[in-house]
Amino acid sequence: MSKRWLWLSGLGCWGINSLLVWLVQPAYLHWALVLAGIVTLGEWGLIALGLRWLEERITILTKKVEKIRREEAPAHVLLAHSDPFYQLALQINYLQTHQRKVQRRIAGQNQEFATLLDYLPIGVMVIDRYRKVELANPAMEQFLQRKISPRRHPFTQDVNQFELASLINSALAERKTQHQVVKLAGIPNDRTVDVQAIYTATSQDYFQVLVLLYDVTEVYAVEQMQLDFVSNASHELKTPVTAISGFAKTLLAGAKDDPDKSVEFLKIIDQQCDRLVELINDVLTISHIESGNVVELEKVPVGQQIASQIHLLQPLAAVNQVTLINQVPDDLIVTTDQRKLDQIIKNVLSNAIKYNRPEGTVTVTTTQNDQAWTLTVADTGIGISAQDQLRVFERFYRAETSHSNQRVNGSGLGLAIVRELVRALDGKLDLQSHLDKGTTVTLSFPLKPSTTE
Repeated sequence: MSKRWLWLSGLGCWGINSLLVWLVQPAYLHWALVLAGIVTLGEWGLIALGLRWLEERITILTKKVEKIRREEAPAHVLLAHSDPFYQLALQINYLQTHQRKVQRRIAGQNQEFATLLDYLPIGVMVIDRYRKVELANPAMEQFLQRKISPRRHPFTQDVNQFELASLINSALAERKTQHQVVKLAGIPNDRTVDVQAIYTATSQDYFQVLVLLYDVTEVYAVEQMQLDFVSNASHELKTPVTAISGFAKTLLAGAKDDPDKSVEFLKIIDQQCDRLVELINDVLTISHIESGNVVELEKVPVGQQIASQIHLLQPLAAVNQVTLINQVPDDLIVTTDQRKLDQIIKNVLSNAIKYNRPEGTVTVTTTQNDQAWTLTVADTGIGISAQDQLRVFERFYRAETSHSNQRVNGSGLGLAIVRELVRALDGKLDLQSHLDKGTTVTLSFPLKPSTTE
C-alpha cells in the first residue's frame, strides 16, 4: 500500500466528513444517517483490504524465512521501491545470499576434510562420551580389518583387540590421554601400531576421545634388523677372533716348535682370517650400494662367468657334500655389469651350498627371450619357512637355525646384497621355497638394462 494511496484515502474521508457535517441539519437527517452508514462501510472495506494486503506481504516474507531456515533455496522476493516492505525483503534476500555463501564454504571445507580423512594413512576414530563411534576413516578400517558402520554404534563392535580396547576404555574412564604400542592382527602379516587415545573436552559434560593409529611396523622391523646384525656380527666376529687368538697363543706357548702343529694351526688362523675378510667385505659392499654407484655395462660371457664361480665354490661344495650341476651354455653372452653380476652369482650359489643337505644338489640354468634373460639356481636343501621368506632379503637378517639345528656361518647380508644388485641392474628377483624340499631363486634381467642405478 503506497503512501500516495493512503494520502488520497485520508483526503477523501475528510471531504465526506465535511459533507456529513453540512447534512446533519434536521431537514437532511435521514439522508445523513444513510450516507454515514455508507461511509462507515467504505472505511471498513478499506481497512479490510489494507489488512489483507498486509497479511499477504507478511505471509510471503514468513514463508521465505521458513524455507531459508530449512536450508531450501527459495526465489528472492521482489518488491517495488515504494513498497513499505521493500527494505525488509531486501535484507532477507541479502541474508539468504550470505547463507548460501556460508553453506558453500562449509560444504567445501567438509569435502576437503573428508578427502583428507579418506587418503590419510593414519587410522582415525572419534568416540563420544557414550562410547559410540561418531567417525572413522578407511585407514582405520584397514587397521581393524573390518567395515565400520557410518551410524553411531558402540566402539566395541569394531575394536576386538584387548590392548587397544583397554586403552580406549582407560581414556574414557580416566578422561586422560593414553599412549601405547600394540600388535594388531593383519593379513598377510601382523602390524605394530602406535596408538594414541586423545581425550578432548569442550565443556564439563561433553567430551570425546580421538583414537589415532600409526603403522610403525617398518620402524620396528628396522630396529629388529639392527639388533639382528649386532647379534650376528658379534657372533661371526667372536668365533674367528677367538680361534685366531687361541691358536696364536698356543703357537707362542711352544707349539711353533712342532712343525706339523705349526702348519695345522697356521692354516686354521688363515681360514678364520678369510671369514673375517668375508664379513668385512659384505659390510663394505652393502655400504657401497647404499651410497649409490654407476652401472658399467659391457658384453659379458655369462656362461664362462658362471662356470668360473662354480669352479671357485667347488671346495665349499665338497666340504658340504653338495653336487653342483651347471646347465648354462658356455657361449651365453649378455649386456650387463660384470662385477655386480659376479657378486650376485657368488652370493646365490654360496647360500644354495651352505643351506643344502649332505648329498644334495645345486642346479644352475638359464633361459632367454627377446626382452630378458633369466638365471635360476635351485637347490635340494633344508628350505626356508614361510615366515622367514618375508625377511630373508632384509639387511642383517638371518633365518632361524634349521630343523636340524645346524648353524650356518655368515653375516646375514648375502641375500640383501643380491636384492640391491639385482635392482641396480633393473632386474627382478623371485624366491620359492619349502621346508625339507629346497629353494629356487629366479633372477630376471632385461637384455638392455639402463646405464645407471
